[in-house]
Amino acid sequence: MSARLAFEILRDEPERLEGIATGIDRAHLKRLRRGEVAVDREVDLHGLEQPAARKAVREAIVAVQGEGGRCVRVIHGRGLHSEDGDAVLRSRLPGWLSEPPLASLVMAFATGQRERGGATYVLLRRRRS
Repeated sequence: MSARLAFEILRDEPERLEGIATGIDRAHLKRLRRGEVAVDREVDLHGLEQPAARKAVREAIVAVQGEGGRCVRVIHGRGLHSEDGDAVLRSRLPGWLSEPPLASLVMAFATGQRERGGATYVLLRRRRS
């Protein structure tokens, strides 16, 4: 088995980011996009540099999935205060989600509504018993 599971990136635009794991029904992504999935934990990456942000995302997702949770809100901002105006952490997030151990835990991800700020919602697979 490959170290990485495939994700299909459906949107990668300045204000929208969406992706889904191969073989997952897109209905899950629609529910996530509409805010129909309860958030089990939030991880705020403001003020963190990339290595610390990556570690925080990994730890939050692994913990929530281990507790039987299904959704993590990753607050990464929109890059409004970065030097280039780029949302650096937001752009790195899909890569982090596609790496072990997260690739096997994540079903889909989607940015929240613009009025909710710079956050991506990550839908997790059900914990195996």
